[in-house]
Formats: sequence, structure tokens, C-alpha cells
Amino acid sequence: MKDKIINLFKQKRVRQVSVLYSSMIIGIALGIAVSVINTRLLGPEEFGDYKFVHGVYTFFALIINFGFFTSAGRLLADKKNNSIRKELIGSSIVLTCIFGIIFSFTMFIFAFFQGHFFSKDLSSLFMFLTPLFFFVPVTVSFENVFQGENRIYELAFFRQSPQLFYIVASLVLYKLDMFNLTSSLVVQLLTLGMIAAAMTYRLKPKFSNLKKNLKAIYEENKTFGFHVYIGALLGVASTHLGPIVLSYFSVNNVDVGFYSLALMSTMPLVLIPGIAGTTMYKEFANRKEISKKVTKVTLLLTIAALAAFLILIKPLVILLYTDKFAGVVPLAYIVSVAQIFHGFGDYHNKFLGAHGQGKMMRNGAFLVGISNLIGFIVFVPLFGAFGAAYTKLFSGIVYTSSMVYFYKKYVKSIK
Repeated sequence: MKDKIINLFKQKRVRQVSVLYSSMIIGIALGIAVSVINTRLLGPEEFGDYKFVHGVYTFFALIINFGFFTSAGRLLADKKNNSIRKELIGSSIVLTCIFGIIFSFTMFIFAFFQGHFFSKDLSSLFMFLTPLFFFVPVTVSFENVFQGENRIYELAFFRQSPQLFYIVASLVLYKLDMFNLTSSLVVQLLTLGMIAAAMTYRLKPKFSNLKKNLKAIYEENKTFGFHVYIGALLGVASTHLGPIVLSYFSVNNVDVGFYSLALMSTMPLVLIPGIAGTTMYKEFANRKEISKKVTKVTLLLTIAALAAFLILIKPLVILLYTDKFAGVVPLAYIVSVAQIFHGFGDYHNKFLGAHGQGKMMRNGAFLVGISNLIGFIVFVPLFGAFGAAYTKLFSGIVYTSSMVYFYKKYVKSIK
């Protein structure tokens, strides 16, 4: 039995899942440390402002990519492109820079209107941060590159290192009495830029045959990436509307901070099935169906994690964030269940993506987006942060149901 366990952990896929999930757990710990710093030093209202700004640029980052990064990642995952992988990475980086410029311009325009529609006028802050918003599209781009390349260790580092650098920089600023809402956001965006530069060097991209490879990404985008993107406009992007809608209907951004903390604290639950899908992405492309054994193990681990979360979340919130943030706990109970549904939706979504089923992914995302829009329009004005939490749960159920349905439909069609 002992030898079987040792052999199991020697397998590449198991090692990758272990490394990626371990890095995610470390990332959650780092995220908690970041949130502790921000909540204690900024307070409930400014922390809400911080999460509002973060929510806005995350939302726009999903809109302003048009599916090209997803298409580049799929091309990298396809074995027939092994000989030009470095060139595809170079083309993806060129696209990232182009979209970085477009993104900065978009955020500058948003700043002119922000103060007229939301509870607090932060337009001057958005304008000040405009040059640094150039780095935001890097997150979506590099996630797809590392996933397509099956470079799980680099992906793990890319996801978690910005938080570590943020913690160090924030503590230095605090000691210098320079930590505030503006400096915290500057550090966050600058750190992302520095990590991106280091990862670019690590990837060693080639920029030869740029026109040819950009055309290949464009053609892939027409048949795959753009369909995923259209779905994401209603699906993934609408999910990030929560903090923005809360800010619109609230007198301040306190509810934004509470809801965002609930989302952050429940992230380990969505990561378990999500990481399994990410690690298996390249292998999915060459399989006719998902391994039932992998699914069962993933489900058991997720249920065990949910049980532990429900027991520990209340004392942890009080310990880490003080009684001022006790309102996060009941929200986290609801969101925790929602995250499990979203995680297993992602799990099946990865398989469909690896097989180029962009239309199915798009259709599922449409259903999720509609459920999000209904929830945000109806529930948030009535119930505030609880309305956002129940919307998350409703959309999670819709997401998993639709992805499982489309997965079974596709598997049946190729047998």
C-alpha cells in the first residue's frame, strides 16, 4: 500500500495537482494576510473603496480581451503547434501590450463618469492610476499561456507572487506612514507589472513570423475564442458585477468590502475542482471523457473542505478582521456553497474548452449571465449584500447544471 502511494505521487499529473493546489492554499493564506493588512489599516469604508476599484478593473479586464488570450492558450495546448510554441507566446505578449493600451484608455474614460453613478466619487483616483492599468490584461493573458503550455509550476508562481510582494511593500509603506488607499493600489498594480516582466523573460518568447502567428490566433478566435468571450460577457464578467452593483445601490462601499471578503474567504472551495481541471487541461484535449475516478476524488476533497470551512469561518473572521467585520460570516455561509457549484462548473468547462467547444461554453455562460443579471437587478436592491450572495448561489447552480449537460451532450456525440 505504501509503495502504491509513493508511485502515485511520482506521477506527473498528481505532482502538478499537488503543487498547484498547495500554491493555491499558500495563495489563500497570503490573500488573508493581504486582507488583514488592508482591513485593519484602511477600515471598513476605505477597504470597501479598495475592493470597488479592484472589482471595476477586474470586470473590464474580462470584457477587453475579445477572446484572443483564450485562443492563444488553446493553440499552445495543441500538440501540432509544438514547433512554433515560442512564436505563439511572443504573439500573445504583443497582443497583451496592445490590449494594455486599450485598457488604460478605457479606464481613463470610465473615470469621467464614475462619480456621477456610484455612491462615492473616486474619479480622481481612477485617473491617477490610468498608466498602471496597462498591466491589468497581463493576468488573463499569462494565465492562458501557462495553462496552454502546461507549465503548472510557473502558473503557481505567477498567481501567488504578487501577493507576497504586496505584503512586503505594504508593511514598508506602513512603517514609513505612507500606507493609504492610493498607495495600496499603486503597489498592487506595479507589482503585477514587475512579475509580468520577470515571467516574460522566463518564457523566452520569439517574435519571428509575428504576422503569420497573429493571423493563426485570429482564425482560432473566430471559431473558438470569440464564442467563449461572448459567453463570458454575460457569464464570467457578470459575476464580477457584484461589487459594482452593490456600490451603485449602497450609501457607501462597506457592503462591497463585506461581500468581497466573503468571496475571498471561500476561494479554497472553488479551487479544488478548478485546479483539477486546469492541471488536466492539456490531457483533456486528447481524451474522450473525464475520468470518473478523478471526479470522485475531487468531489470528496471538496465536501471535506466545505465541512471544515463551515466550522472555522466564524472564529477566523473575528480573529483576523475584528468584530467590525462580523457581518462577513453569514454571507460566507451562503457563498461557500455557491463556490462549490462554480468550481465544478469550471471543471467541466475546462474539458469542453480543451476540445474547442466554444459554442457550448458560450451557451452555458449565457445562462449564467442571465441568472446573474436577474439576481443583481432584483435581489441586490432588496437585500443588499445578501442579495449578491444569493445571486452567486443561484448562478453557481445554473453554471454546473449547464456545463454537465453540455459535457454529456458532447461526449455522447463523439462515441
